[in-house]
Amino acid sequence: MERHPNDRTTDAEIDASLERAKEFDKFPTIVEAEYRSGPGLEFLMMRLSDGHRLLVPKEALSELKNATPEQAADLVIGKQGLDIWWSQLDDGLYLPDFLERRWGKEFRDLAA
Repeated sequence: MERHPNDRTTDAEIDASLERAKEFDKFPTIVEAEYRSGPGLEFLMMRLSDGHRLLVPKEALSELKNATPEQAADLVIGKQGLDIWWSQLDDGLYLPDFLERRWGKEFRDLAA
């Protein structure tokens, strides 16, 4: 196949990206997320496709540092289930990065 002069991505780069994308099939996704607020306790609850449930206190989420409970509750799970977006805060959480920061190798072993 002949390349167009404006093509900047090589076939090898495309093939490598497709191989990396296959890794996401093994990765858990967010199937449910809810922000809960109560006296003295505010947290984000995430239920993952692999059965894990994560309860993360607000203090552990820099994305919600200055958020009101109403802003924190206004969240949307991304189409692929890999992220949460807070439109009022113009900020979000990307699940693979979040899990890597929190649990590192321990979670990678669970997901494998």
